[in-house]
Amino acid sequence: MESIGIIVNLTKNSATQILAQVVDWLKSKGIEPLITVECADALETDKFKVIEKNKIVHHSDCLIVFGGDGTLLNAAHIPDADKVPILAVNIGSLGFLTEVAMDELYPTLENVLAGNFDLDERMMLKVTLLSEDGKNLKSLSVALNDAVISKEPFSRIISLESYIDGEHVAIYNGDGLIVATPSGSTAYSLSAGGPIIHPDLNSFILTPLCSHTLTLRPLVVSANSTIKIIIKGFYSYVMLTIDGQESFKLQPNSTIEIEKSDKTIKLIRSHKRSYYEVLRTKFKWGGM
Repeated sequence: MESIGIIVNLTKNSATQILAQVVDWLKSKGIEPLITVECADALETDKFKVIEKNKIVHHSDCLIVFGGDGTLLNAAHIPDADKVPILAVNIGSLGFLTEVAMDELYPTLENVLAGNFDLDERMMLKVTLLSEDGKNLKSLSVALNDAVISKEPFSRIISLESYIDGEHVAIYNGDGLIVATPSGSTAYSLSAGGPIIHPDLNSFILTPLCSHTLTLRPLVVSANSTIKIIIKGFYSYVMLTIDGQESFKLQPNSTIEIEKSDKTIKLIRSHKRSYYEVLRTKFKWGGM
């Protein structure tokens, strides 16, 4: 590797100090650190090359992301982020996707530079928003975690008509609906009562938000399916939110189509822990 892009959530404790140390370490190994404009302003050194965030992937052989899962989700929405491996280092609180701990950083980087690492390839959603007549494209996005249709806090319930592979499934009356990937199963979907799905499984989770129909439970379907959601009657503000990074205001009869994206995010896996160990430690599950 010749150059490594670095993205840091500067609101985290010690983020600036960590950034400076990593820049020095990479330079000592003959690797050119690439820093976003936002991060460059926080450093009192010129030992790096400054790159616009939306272009950093095009100049990097690898990305290092320091922060929590939200920071990684933000990085996953950088154009062509699917083209390079990402080392996600947790300097936040929980961190399911940013599983590499700070005490593993430099040994893991040594392995990365030596080419001795495994990739955890995470599927993504392709989310298409169509016009009210269902014919014209209004937006196209990808999501690593989820696409969420929701209402504002004090409005009445909304009605969402759902189809899977053209077959009518249900009408979700309530606060909204989450369509999540296995990676997103430990995020908002889990908080709303959805199941935990292993990231190797090729599936989507449909998790209702405060369903007015008590028998409507979370539903796991094949990721080879096409999900269509039509916004029916509502009385106020309804939003489509992609990974908490992008949002779109919806109108009556807006149509959202969700299917598996051709793009994947490639995370450099920690050698020290398995997925189940991450679950056990993050959720503080008891052991024998």
